[in-house]
Amino acid sequence: MRRSISLTVYSTVAAILILAHCAAAEPRPAGVSRFIHFSVTAVYPKSFDIIASAQWSIYGHFGLAELKEAWHKKALQLANGRKFKTSALVVHDGEDSTGGWAIGFRSVSGTITLID
Repeated sequence: MRRSISLTVYSTVAAILILAHCAAAEPRPAGVSRFIHFSVTAVYPKSFDIIASAQWSIYGHFGLAELKEAWHKKALQLANGRKFKTSALVVHDGEDSTGGWAIGFRSVSGTITLID
């Protein structure tokens, strides 16, 4: 009995510690694949860096046109109906070998500046 209570307490504390360190995911615009991930950073009061990225996958969703479209949808979502101008989009192809396996990825990044 005492062992099961202490196991429950340790499990609860571990779950709280793990969840406390998790970051909330960036909201996904409608019509964007779940395989595409976003990162948004505020640069100035009215400027934001947006990165849309995807890993090379058997499911696809890492094509340049799809990533650019997803980036644009995220920019529209972030602007929330306000006018904005964009920088030129930059495409990055890379490889990460976390865990010993080489995994390719592609990302599209750019900055939006709200006009009004």
